[in-house]
Amino acid sequence: MSDVIDKFGGIVIEFIGDAIYAVFGAPVRNREHAEAGVNAMLKMLKTVQRINQWAKHRLLPEVSIRCGVHSGPVQVGNMGFHSRLKYGVMGSGAEIPSKLEEMNKTYGTHNLISESTFHKLPPDGYVMRPIDFVDMSHGAADPEPVYEVMSQIANSSSPSTRSSRRDTLARKYETALDMYTEKRFAKAAAQFREVSTSMGQTFGIYDKPSVLMRKRAAYYMQHPPPEGWKGVWTRTREPDETDGVEDEVVYVCV
Repeated sequence: MSDVIDKFGGIVIEFIGDAIYAVFGAPVRNREHAEAGVNAMLKMLKTVQRINQWAKHRLLPEVSIRCGVHSGPVQVGNMGFHSRLKYGVMGSGAEIPSKLEEMNKTYGTHNLISESTFHKLPPDGYVMRPIDFVDMSHGAADPEPVYEVMSQIANSSSPSTRSSRRDTLARKYETALDMYTEKRFAKAAAQFREVSTSMGQTFGIYDKPSVLMRKRAAYYMQHPPPEGWKGVWTRTREPDETDGVEDEVVYVCV
């Protein structure tokens, strides 16, 4: 994975357990650092897919990675003291990638990017969708959307049929999320269900984000959120049968 990061102009800051912390756009400036970071992320995910195909044929366990990408101002340079210096990154933005990486566990995604990274990417270069609104800064005035990069569009002037289908479902999910934040929970739940069903039938995948958000919408239909609610899920656990929310059966074609 470090070879992939290096190929796209990134610098590996450190290895933390089984995690890699890398930075793009420093120490050498790169105006397209957001694209470089996201492209490296997508390449790493594809590399893992190839590794898992190799492992599957040999009856070996598969591996999985989660990625978080954020763009923002930070301080970079050699840090420490005269006998022990290390090139590093400091600043509030330096902590966000690890938060995004951790959020993947909740949504069943393999990558999440922040709003600032999303706005630095060419919209016709990727299929992306907003996954949810989250309180990234613990008490911030307004929640921030986090996005999933579903795929890269190789030819923006003539996207493939597969990319077009993904984009259609991404827009349906975005519409459902808008309904959800506007407290139109019944319509949101129906739209999320449609997305999860289509994902299974079209791509043969279990789309946990749409399943999870449908459950949350169904929960709020029975337990409306308080006044001033801004779309952030604040409960410590996800809705289940004890809340009167039924599990969803999603048919996946493989």
